Amino acid sequence: MVKNYRKRVLILGGYGTFGSRIAQMLSGEPDVQLIIAGRDKFKAELCASRLPDLAEGLRLERDAVNLAAQLKTLHLDLLVHCAGPFQKQDYRVANACIESRTPYIDIADARRFVCDFNRLSAEAGAAGIPMVSGASSLPAISSAVLKAVGTQLAQLRSVDIEIAPAHRIERGLATVRAGFEALGEPFPQLRNGQWRETFAGDDLRRAQLAHPVGERWLCNFDVPDLELFPRAVPGLQTARFGTGVQPRPLQLGLALCAHLARLQLPATRPWLAHLGHRLAARWPGRCDHGGMRIRLEGTDTRGDFAGYQWQILGLNGDGPWIPAAPAAAMARRILRGDYSTAGASACWQLLSLDEILAELAPYSIVTALEPLAHAQRLIPAC
Repeated sequence: MVKNYRKRVLILGGYGTFGSRIAQMLSGEPDVQLIIAGRDKFKAELCASRLPDLAEGLRLERDAVNLAAQLKTLHLDLLVHCAGPFQKQDYRVANACIESRTPYIDIADARRFVCDFNRLSAEAGAAGIPMVSGASSLPAISSAVLKAVGTQLAQLRSVDIEIAPAHRIERGLATVRAGFEALGEPFPQLRNGQWRETFAGDDLRRAQLAHPVGERWLCNFDVPDLELFPRAVPGLQTARFGTGVQPRPLQLGLALCAHLARLQLPATRPWLAHLGHRLAARWPGRCDHGGMRIRLEGTDTRGDFAGYQWQILGLNGDGPWIPAAPAAAMARRILRGDYSTAGASACWQLLSLDEILAELAPYSIVTALEPLAHAQRLIPAC
């Protein structure tokens, strides 16, 4: 008699904004048993009940002292960690996966969390499991774009990444809290060949994305790419990232909060994150289109300026599917045995752009790639 074995995938924080979408993407994967987990058992079971295939919900705390023991009893084939925010989180979930020999993926976009993740590589290698951090927009999508487009440049000199989320989307408190609590926090950024200090909320600027997203106001934020791009690209002179909210008055208020935080005023306390979460949901002038733009600038084989601009737009409220797609694609690779490299690493060029976009085919997502003229240069080259 042939045993019907279903691979068991636990999504920690699986009823959140991104975890629930990853669950929906993976629900059609054959022979997969999904387990939706988090601190709220009711929400976990409710999310599981809405999935088209058999799933279950359970209460599981990411900070539980016996987390490794709990994971062992579940006999998992993969854990997808979506229980953010990751900015001040340690590696206890990843370490529990090492102890229980459970393959691991997370959607972290916190610079230190992702960039230092390879410190766990020896332990993960000894456990014989693959562990991947940052399977989200940054750095999974951005590095996939570099892999697909960067080969057309003889030398990459600057990268400029912008994310402008839609206002009319569901935002989890963890996402909003991470943004508010980071305001005013300093971080290094490569600018014209020199590492210089900036801070979250600095350099308020306008960005023009394709229609119907249009003009948005953005400011600096710390992300893994600001460190990973210089590591991977010798000769890179500038790496910049900006993001912001809509409408403009709300973004201007965030920039003001960032400057107040620099004065050591109480502008980043948790209560402000809760207030911002409510304001973002009720602020007028809402739009349900958002997008991401990546500009790569450098030189061609003759030494002349060359550049490319890649955009991905999420229309009609479908933007949150974009950061969920890399984790779903990475999960499929691990579950199918296409990625079994034991060790721990950032999700840097582990996925192709085609793999990620295939996850987004059912949704209102469009992409475009265009060359840049010399007059369109935003960042001066050295």
